[in-house]
Amino acid sequence: MKLDAPVELESLAMLGTEAVDLLCRGDIDTLAGRYGYALSFGRDTATAIRDDLRRCLSQVGASSLAPAPEHSVRTVKFFEPNSSNLVAVVECVAPTENGTAVLVELVVTSKGTEKYVTLEDLSGLDAQGHLTER
Repeated sequence: MKLDAPVELESLAMLGTEAVDLLCRGDIDTLAGRYGYALSFGRDTATAIRDDLRRCLSQVGASSLAPAPEHSVRTVKFFEPNSSNLVAVVECVAPTENGTAVLVELVVTSKGTEKYVTLEDLSGLDAQGHLTER
């Protein structure tokens, strides 16, 4: 999604919160339409998100996501200018019904003066907040 607002901590945190809310509500079509998915690899975007979410839930032994928390953003990191045009990453946590979670990562990239945010990845987090094996 092209960003019209300045790329600031607060605006990126709001986007992360929105992405987790959409994911937890099961509104995958809106999530896919708004943010895309960097790891769709030629698959339909919404289908790819659903497939990868199922994989994450399976890895952590969960059957579903829990309602989105009020504060789902774990961190917002900004990068120094670089050749890959990465501007920032937003890491958020979507809780599951069994106390584990799914890490939701958004990346902000630049193309000239324009900035874009994309759903980068979904990963399983165990109850201690550590990444699970893929």
